[in-house]
Amino acid sequence: MTHNLIDTINKPVVESAGGLVCNDDQHILLMFKRGKWDMAKGRLEADQSTEFCARREVSEETGLLLDKLHIRGKLVSTWHTTTHQQVEYLKKTHWFMMHYQGRDDDLSPQIEEGIIECRWVHLSELPAYRELMRPRINYVIDFWHKNLAYVPRR
Repeated sequence: MTHNLIDTINKPVVESAGGLVCNDDQHILLMFKRGKWDMAKGRLEADQSTEFCARREVSEETGLLLDKLHIRGKLVSTWHTTTHQQVEYLKKTHWFMMHYQGRDDDLSPQIEEGIIECRWVHLSELPAYRELMRPRINYVIDFWHKNLAYVPRR
């Protein structure tokens, strides 16, 4: 008999999607939310693809134009527990590598979601942000950095 994470944890599952966004200046997008540097993500809506959800959430949470956000490929998925309306859930987040067709344009953090700042960060500056990132965000960035950061764009 095989067991999977869902059986072991025994909590309802919610899915979300988000993106590691890189722009034309080769900077990645971070946002500051609830005392941590994070990346844009959000809950998957009914009858919505994970790819569209990721693009929509990045656009909503950062103010970037949806038509300038392009999925370059799937990165990884992460799991964590979360509480919503006093119910604990197991949350699966599908992470995508995205390209923003633009430079360090004005960003507009979604204040009502607790996002107080959005910032484009050069790869060389990332170590200064790592201490204030959740382990799952560090994991996504590490996966990208070790495997895909230097792959030429098509």
